[in-house]
Parts: sequence; C-alpha cells; structure tokens
Amino acid sequence: MNHLLPLLMLTYVLFSQCDASAAMGELRNLPAVDFTLAEAQKSDVIYKHHQKAGGEFKILTEEDVGEEALDKTIPTVLLIHGWTTDDTSPWYAPLRDEYFKLGAHNIIYINWSKAGNKSYDVSSANVRPVGRFIAQFLIASGVPLEKIQIVGHSLGSQLAGFIGKTMIELTGKKIGRITALDPAGPKFENSKMADNEKLCEHDADFVDVIHTDVRHYGFTKPTGHVDFYPNEGKHQPGCPPQEKDDNCSHARSTLYFIESLSKKAEALEANFTENSSGITVSPKENGKVIIFGQHVDRNAKGVYYFKTNSQKPFLA
Repeated sequence: MNHLLPLLMLTYVLFSQCDASAAMGELRNLPAVDFTLAEAQKSDVIYKHHQKAGGEFKILTEEDVGEEALDKTIPTVLLIHGWTTDDTSPWYAPLRDEYFKLGAHNIIYINWSKAGNKSYDVSSANVRPVGRFIAQFLIASGVPLEKIQIVGHSLGSQLAGFIGKTMIELTGKKIGRITALDPAGPKFENSKMADNEKLCEHDADFVDVIHTDVRHYGFTKPTGHVDFYPNEGKHQPGCPPQEKDDNCSHARSTLYFIESLSKKAEALEANFTENSSGITVSPKENGKVIIFGQHVDRNAKGVYYFKTNSQKPFLA
C-alpha cells in the first residue's frame, strides 16, 4: 500500500455515504476478503534468482527450478512485495545485499504485480491462488522446507501466509520461517476472516511479525509466534503526519528489518491491550529480553516492544 488515494477510492465506493475523514476511519472495517474475485494466473508470478549483491539475476520457472538451479545446502529467502508495487520496491535490493553479507543465500525476488496491482478487492483475493503457485514452485525446487524463509511486506505478508497454508496442504510439512513486515490489515482484520483466510502462526514453523502501522494499513493484533511492536506499532518517529505521508510508518517495518541483519537490537517482552480508543503495548516488569528481527530466537513467543531513532540508523 504505497499511497492513500487508491484505497480511499475503494473505500469511497464501499462507503459512498461517508466523507473522506469518515472513510479513513473505516479502513479497519472494510468487508472481508471475497476470494471468489480472484483471477490470478500462474504466469502472473515471476521469480528472479539472485546469487550475489548487484543486479544480476536469472529468471526461474516451475519447470526448470528443479534442475539444480538452486543450491539446496544454503538458505533460500523469498522477498514478496505488497499492493501496487513490484520487485523494484526500494527494500528488495538493500535487504538482498544484507543477506549476502551474512553468507551464501539463494535470494528470490517475487514479482506478482500482474495479480497484485488490481483493485484492492481483487488483489487481496489473488493472494490465495498466487500463494498456491509459489508453493508449487518451491516444491518443484526441491529446497528443504526448513531452509526457506519468506519475507513479505503488507499484502505480501498475507500472501506469504497462503504459501505456508498451501505447503501444508500439499506436503503435510511447514516452511521454516515467515517474516511478516507490517502485514496488511484492511479486509483481513474483518471479524469474519478465519485463520485459514489470513496470516497466522500456523503457516510456518516460525512466524515473526513487525507491526508499524496498526489501525491503518497494518494488521493490529498479534498474529505470529513473535510480534514486535516498535514504538507501540503506531505512528513511527520521524514520519510526517499521516495526512502528508500515509505510507511512512507502514514502510518503516522494512527499514527496521533491513537494519536487524547487521545490528542485534533488543526488544522487551510486553503486554498488548486493545479497546475502542486504541492499543497499548507496554513492557512487562521483569519480562524477557530478545533480539529483534532476523536474528530472533526461534523459540521465543509473545509480544515485544522497543523504541527506535527517528532517522537512520533506526535501531538503537
């Protein structure tokens, strides 16, 4: 969700009796995803395999990925963009390069823009079939599931959940890790949406979630094994007022995670409470302390809080 206008247009259609300010308040109350609107095709998904820093890549398909295309002894990381963007999203390249600093990786850029740049109604429905296509690609690759990590942003996080669900359906096994960067909230937060219709902790052996834009574009409630709420998950320090830049806090999840590959910032175990007036995320007295981001302990559970700087480097 890169800008407010397309979603406001959608909201206006759904709530034509409301003015713009009222429509803003309805983002969290949009109807549930209507998966019957899905129209994605397998050819809508492009896989770009990167083996080193820089721009060189090889396009893979489900038909050729099993022909020793991927080194099965090293981690494989899929990067998945959100709505109205593609694999030129500004967080892909810096995250890729940080992974290569850690060692050898298969980094796969997912471009699902043909299915993800439709209206939000259609794009949100398309995460189900696109998730199936990507799961089938991963099965064909022969990469051990425990070596797979999927990093998705916004609607890409919800898509990651459907990759995990399909993998369980088709193989009876789980992907190693899903990292959800401010997963999309609109439509997926509707009370009618069941766990099998949105990202949840059951979708991988380990699901870690970063919330930076709750009650707006981001999913509000804890939904993973570990849920991080930097700055309580609300308006992020250094971001302009929402009416000037409605995407800044939503995008901060990607920037914090990129920094976490090279810096081990601590997060404090916290209490999460929500009521009609908002949410509160407050550190627990004598709570656990864990590392935020890529290097999180995969045995960790619960909600965690930390503060950030208002500009780079964000992690203290």
